[in-house]
Parts: sequence; C-alpha cells; structure tokens
Amino acid sequence: MMKFTKIGLVSLFSLFSVILAFGQGTPAPAPQGNGQPVEVSANTLQSGRYNGEEVRRLLGNVVMRQGQTTLTSDSAYQYVSDRNKLEVFGNVHITQPGMDATSATASYDGTRRIANMRGGVTLRDEQMTLTTPSLDYDLNAKRAYYTQAGNIVGPDYTINSQLGTYTSDDKVLTFKKNIKYVGQNAEVLSDTMSYNTVTKVVEFFGPTTIKSPDGTLFANRGTYNTVTRESNFRGNASIKTPDYLIRGEVLTYDKTKEYYTASRNVSMTAIKDTTVITGQTALYWRARGRAKVYGSPVMRTIEKRDTMYLSADTLVSVENVKDKTKKGKLFAYHDVRIFKSDLQGLCDSLTYDQNDSIIYMSRNPRLWANKNQMTADSVIMQLRSNTLDQMRMFGNSFAISIDTLENYNQVKGRNMTARFADGKIRRIDVNGNAESLYFALQGDSATMGMNRAVCSDMRMMFQDGQVQYITFLEQPDAKLIPPHELQDPDKRLKGFVWRSDEKPTRAFVLEKRGGKKGPAKPKDKPVAASTSKGKSSNKPSAGTTAKPKASVASPPKPTTQQPAQQQPAQAKPARKLPLLKGGGFKKAGS
Repeated sequence: MMKFTKIGLVSLFSLFSVILAFGQGTPAPAPQGNGQPVEVSANTLQSGRYNGEEVRRLLGNVVMRQGQTTLTSDSAYQYVSDRNKLEVFGNVHITQPGMDATSATASYDGTRRIANMRGGVTLRDEQMTLTTPSLDYDLNAKRAYYTQAGNIVGPDYTINSQLGTYTSDDKVLTFKKNIKYVGQNAEVLSDTMSYNTVTKVVEFFGPTTIKSPDGTLFANRGTYNTVTRESNFRGNASIKTPDYLIRGEVLTYDKTKEYYTASRNVSMTAIKDTTVITGQTALYWRARGRAKVYGSPVMRTIEKRDTMYLSADTLVSVENVKDKTKKGKLFAYHDVRIFKSDLQGLCDSLTYDQNDSIIYMSRNPRLWANKNQMTADSVIMQLRSNTLDQMRMFGNSFAISIDTLENYNQVKGRNMTARFADGKIRRIDVNGNAESLYFALQGDSATMGMNRAVCSDMRMMFQDGQVQYITFLEQPDAKLIPPHELQDPDKRLKGFVWRSDEKPTRAFVLEKRGGKKGPAKPKDKPVAASTSKGKSSNKPSAGTTAKPKASVASPPKPTTQQPAQQQPAQAKPARKLPLLKGGGFKKAGS
C-alpha cells in the first residue's frame, strides 16, 4: 500500500522544478558514466512509499537527464535510498545520440545505466525500428535485448524472432528461436542468427533455410550476403536449383559468376530424373549448365527397381541449355567402371547422352552382359528403359560367351552389332574379317563338335544366351571338328582373352579411389589364346579402327543353306549352320 504526503503547492513547487537535485545541494556537472547523478524535474512532487521503500513521486512533465541521455514521462517514482533509481510511468521516452526508445513504463538504474522498458516498446535508430512487448536497454553499451517476440523493420527488410539483441554501435542484430528474415532477395528461416544492418550479411549458427531466386538453401552454419547473394555454408549444407539438389558439408555460391562449389560428402541429384552423382568435390556453373565432380565420383541412375552405377576419376555433367525439356550429357574420364545387374563394363573414357540413352565408350572398352564378354577399340551402347538394347563395336571386335560345359564360344571381326532383348543377347552381326568358333552340344552333358568358320560377314542368332545358328555371308570357309580331334590351340581364336576376373562388381565400382588408377588386377592371369603367350592380344591394331560415327548396315539376307552335317573345306555363300543341343547340326527349318 502506498502513502503520499503533499509537501508543497503546485505553484510553489514549479518555482524549483526547473532543477530538482538529490543529495547535498545541486551537484556540478560530471562526465557521463556509471554513477553519475541523475537530474530530474517535474510539475509536482509528492512523498510516500512504494514496494516497502520510501520514494518521491514526480507528476507532470517529468524530465530526467544523465549526461547525454534524456528520459521523459508522465510520472515517476524516485527511490530515496538510491536516487539514481526510478520507476517511470506513461509515455516513457528515452533518447541519446543516434537512438530513441518509447514504452508504457520503465525502470531505470542510473548507476548501471540500464533501462527495463515494458509495454509497447519501440526502439529506433538510423538503420531500423524495433518493436516488442518488453526491452532491456544498456545505455553504456548501447545494447538492447528482448525476450518476448520482437519485430524489426529496416529500409528493405523485416525480421521477427522470439529472442533478440541489438548493438547500436556495431549495428549488429542477434536472434534466437523462430527467426524469419524477409528481404528483397531472400527469405531466411533460422534458429540462431545475426544480421549486420550495414554490411547486410546474415550469419547463422543453427539449422537455417534460405529461399531466394537462386534456389532454396539449407545449412547448419554459414553466412549469406542479402545484397550480393554470396553464400558460404557449412554443416549438412544443400541448395536446390531448378536443375539440381546439391548437398555437401561445405557449400559456397557466387551470384555474380553463377558459380557453386560443394565439398565433403557431395551429392548432386537431378531434378528432372532419378540420376544422382556423389563425390567429394563438386563445381557447378549454373549459367553454363556445367557441373564437375571428382573425389571418387559415382553416378547412380535408378529405373524399374534396378540401378546403374558409373564411376570414374572425374565426372562432368553438361545440361542442354538451349532446350531445358531435354536431358544433357555426362562425360566420364579415366578408369571408368560400370555396374548394373545385367551389364558391367570398363574403359578409359565415356560419354553418356542421357536424352537419347546412348553410351559411347573409348580406349580399351570391355563389357560383360550375363555370360557374354565383348571387347573392341570403341563401343556404342543403346539403352532402352535403362536396359541394354543394342551394342555397336568398332575395330578389333571380339565377343565371347561361355556355355553350360564351360566351352568358350567366340566370334571376332572388324565391326559388330549386338542386339539384346530383356538384357539377354539375341543376335550378333559381324561386318568384315569375320571369324567364329562355336561348340555344338548334346543336351547339357556332351560336346558334339566345334564349328569354326571364316568369312567376310556373318550373323549369329541366340536363345537363352546360347547360339542357335550362324548365317555366313560372302564366301564362307567353315568346318566342323569332332571332339576327339580337338586340341587346345584349336579352341581359341587369335586374340582370345577371357577376362572374368576383371569383371567389375558393385563394390569395385563404388570403392574409394586413390593411389594408382585403373581397375584392380585379376588374381590369376586371364585365359588367353595359346598364340598370345598369356598376354592379352585384343589391343587395337593400327589401321583397323572404324570410327564410332560410322553406321553399320544390316547384312543382306542369306540366299542358300547347307546341311550342318557336311564338313566342306570350302562352303558355298550364305550358309546357315544351326547349333542345336540334341540333334547336332541340321538344315535350318528341318
């Protein structure tokens, strides 16, 4: 309960209300600082008690001055025991150079120079306006802090948060909980953040999302310049552009160059499809539509519950900047590895046209499709629904398949075209210098003989991965060798190398790269032709390579057939030799 005693008439009090000093007389002016006496004036003075302490009640046009700080209000209580402390009520207004604040009520400690402002608080300086239900303001440090949801309005931005601190001298705002920044170029949602009203730089220290014309960014730590839109993010950082979702432990963005970088556990996910590229470092030139990933990079393409993995020392993705509706190309170079459930491959460099689903392989390409192995100087693969549909081989082409008795069926030539159905080989066309070596089986338990043929062109038809018959074109020379006459050198064409130990596994494609480049060496030497002395002889030969851009025409239809049981030294043109499991060789159609 408060009691007050009127100690003077208003008219008399107003005579000395110009300056009302407390203490022994009116003190001389002192430098601004802690403990400097407070000068107060008012229209009316009353004495009484407040909160159990003796106070003096100041009424009407209350003015308090302390150094360069001025406080005005409708009324105030001044504690007699500590005359630098006041409780201020009604239209409170505090001013000091570069800042002013208003509220409904306030408590002021002139010794510590701290004002606790309550009720509709507004703080202004030349950079911004802050509104909040309550505010504590340190006049010495020129630092304001609030704990009951503040709203800050600047020339071109607004900021809302649950907790906040503002230092007027360095123009830095610090926020916590439920932060939302809205500016001309971005919207920022964060948990812990600071904002410099001069440099316009946002620095965040907790989970943060930034939405801007450049994309949606997320990180746990970093900086963002709201004017230049330059970014530097750390900790599970990501940015989503119209073309990619880029992730990494560290991510930077340069708006002027439209240039992104990501490092450590990087992933780039294409927005248009299910392609994901991972690695340790990624560079992305958005305007040019070009991305480069290195540091054990791997591309994953997922379709119909199957995934194709492709890795190399470096992967480069190039978008179709002229037509955004179309997919771009992927370039992989040095030590390329491919793994898919029905297809594996190795080469030095590769180009993947994702729009046409065509893969170009060069420099010692080796491929495996189920039980078939194919090699050439260069290879072009056509995919359909992410499954191998056609393979064209150019220069020193060699195909090997293994049957149920582990015999090696072989065909070689200058160029080949292999066609597949449901991932299984169904036909091979050989164009130029064709040679074949195939074993005829009786059931799955005995070899009936080996057919060896040489001609210009030939065609082989397959069923369930096994050769059904061969059609020879252009002056064939074929013979069937009985099993008892077979010698090991007869079972291999020149240049034969069975590379099963080189066939890449999923783990080999995904393994971390480092040290010496290239596929792992096989534990045992590859099975090779006896004439090759244990070394691979299917390296490109000078003058025989056909350029990949050359088209391979389908061979003409055969004109005649020869019964398979004959063993002529010189066969007639266009002969078809069926290779059947039960009845040996027989005439096609019989």
